[in-house]
Amino acid sequence: GAFSGLTPEKDNTEAVAREPAQLSPSRFAREYEVPSRPVVVEGVPRAERWRAVDEWSLDAFETHPTFRDLRMKCGEDDSGRTLRLSLGDFARYAREDCDGDDSPLYIFDSGFGDSKRRSAVLAPAFAAPSFLDARPDSDLFELVGEERRPPYRWILVGPARSGTAPHVDPLGTAAWNTLLVGRKLWVLFEPGTSRRVATGAKLVRRDEDDEPINYFVDILPRVRTAYPSARRLEFVQYPGETVFVPAGWWHAVLNLEHTIGVTQNFVSRANFDDAWIKTRDSRPHMVCKWFDRLREAHRDLAARALVLGPGRRNRRLTELLHKAARKTDGETASGRRRRRSTPDDGDDHDDSAEEPHFVSPLGSDEEKDAAAGVEKRRLSSSSQAATTMPDPPHKRPRCESSEHVAR
Repeated sequence: GAFSGLTPEKDNTEAVAREPAQLSPSRFAREYEVPSRPVVVEGVPRAERWRAVDEWSLDAFETHPTFRDLRMKCGEDDSGRTLRLSLGDFARYAREDCDGDDSPLYIFDSGFGDSKRRSAVLAPAFAAPSFLDARPDSDLFELVGEERRPPYRWILVGPARSGTAPHVDPLGTAAWNTLLVGRKLWVLFEPGTSRRVATGAKLVRRDEDDEPINYFVDILPRVRTAYPSARRLEFVQYPGETVFVPAGWWHAVLNLEHTIGVTQNFVSRANFDDAWIKTRDSRPHMVCKWFDRLREAHRDLAARALVLGPGRRNRRLTELLHKAARKTDGETASGRRRRRSTPDDGDDHDDSAEEPHFVSPLGSDEEKDAAAGVEKRRLSSSSQAATTMPDPPHKRPRCESSEHVAR
């Protein structure tokens, strides 16, 4: 039965925005993605005819030959080793109320079973919502290919009391999360909220666990009291609803009853700056491949990557960006020489149009104006983190101290 011991807090909590499945990509970008505003979109699976609506259930997972033998990651043991169960065994475990576990196992699997059979589960069952996927640059990590990109989409099967503790999604990614069965309780804290506030780290008592159920039952009420000014959203997600979580938002989720859903992380133009900085600093090989593909498919974003720079530790990326910068400078100079040698046709021409620039994810002038303030703030914050691109390591003067080289 439903776990009904928890409901969203109403006092001092901002209401989450809700939209129908017909939300257009342009309005989604303008009103939610660019201003970093969470939203719940209702009815996507049925409106977009997901097969998962009719085919995914605990009954099907337990008995249907397509699903029952697929082995899914459902947790880790005390030594950190991955635990796996077949969907059939997990469905039976969930039906038996998880043997009374206070913190039940939770399938959170990015492989959708095994590689040989995942297409039977994955490809025909669901797709990214059209308000996101209708744009050619809706997921920029696609450029590096399936084998090189980090895990990014998961099937979620969880009984009541299971869930996820407060966290921020990795590599500066945003996410969408669609629920097919059951109900989930969410809490989100805006970007800039400290870890101490979002997790309630200073409010945990020595004898308390750090499981999701403990966070929602014990810690979150103390967070509300201790930090009343912290901006947060609390709401229940129902079957058929898709939650958009912008990059940088802290969030925790608790399953109120048996749930089945899917989630996917992505990088778009709206969160490119953070994703570039975090990816270059933690995945040096992937980011070099990403930059090569950006130069082919989205030259304006490659130019933005040049501005953000390679960080301090990636020698290959440093050299790659220097090479790209020299090529860009050469092309710009060549273009100016050609213009000087061309007879004046009477039209004014702005040389700055040839310079690399960052293009808004919005198309029309009206949409660009709406995003201008957000873009200005993002560029300002990025400039504080970015430094002047360092010289390639083999070109640095050997007599300089490490302090000078770091500048």
